[in-house]
Amino acid sequence: MTKVTSAHYVFEELGEGLHAAISRPDGYGICNSGVVDLGEGGLVFDTGLTPVSARDLRDHAEKLLRRPLSLAVCSHRHLDHYLGNSEFSAVPIWSTRRTREILLDTKDEQRAEVTRAQLEKDLSELEGYRPKVHTEEQRSDFEFNLQIYRALLAAAAELRPVPPTHPFDTKLVLPGHRGAELLSFGSGHTEGDALLFLPREKVLFAGDLLVVGEQPSMGSADPEHWLTVLDEIERLRPERIVPGHGPVTDPDGIEGTRSYISAVLEAAHSSPRKKLLPAAVRRFEGSVTLDGNLRATREWLAARKSRG
Repeated sequence: MTKVTSAHYVFEELGEGLHAAISRPDGYGICNSGVVDLGEGGLVFDTGLTPVSARDLRDHAEKLLRRPLSLAVCSHRHLDHYLGNSEFSAVPIWSTRRTREILLDTKDEQRAEVTRAQLEKDLSELEGYRPKVHTEEQRSDFEFNLQIYRALLAAAAELRPVPPTHPFDTKLVLPGHRGAELLSFGSGHTEGDALLFLPREKVLFAGDLLVVGEQPSMGSADPEHWLTVLDEIERLRPERIVPGHGPVTDPDGIEGTRSYISAVLEAAHSSPRKKLLPAAVRRFEGSVTLDGNLRATREWLAARKSRG
């Protein structure tokens, strides 16, 4: 299969007119994206973190498909998946209704989050974790988080949050010959995750509902329903899955995310001491992401208990 490399992505062909855009570790896209020929136009799934990487993604998508783009999709509300929307404002940008509502309601907070002063402050706080970095897993996690802030700071003058323009609820069949579907199974990684499924090719673009080779972020998660969403993904019987981060996988790749979420839920019910951490997360102890995931999951459990 053809692979096309850019400064920010490696484009992996999954079928005729169907490509995974895998983010390069030295690039500024940060998340994986998708490029799909719908027949009547082209689609990009997730626009990435920065305007420079989004322009690169858009230009390569149109070259690969030999046609202009007709729409874009935002899988969820995290910056690394939608901040590139500013380079796709000429086409409809679809998301779940809930994702669009959140991004419209929090536009002032989003702008404040990506000012140079705030980014420099966040980077300084992140550097405080460096003394905790000892294992290879911790180092990989730490460097990934550093790369996000380096990318944002390099593009700070251009950063402009642009919310999606078109909402859907649970299912939308997109125009064109493929029968491509936008799907949502409710809350999981965030309050309103969207997936793109190509039923004929059995290819799924999962956003951050699935990651491979690294820790998923659980700061905005409903961890228990996330496990239900993973069951729903399995019922689709995809043969190839493009995760939000990491290499293209098959259905066996779902188990890594499921095991991690289950382990964090188990740990959040107990003491954070190492000997009580499940094996699926123990090697990440002291990492930025695991510390944040445990804190967020304990808060989620406490909030659920208070609601009765």
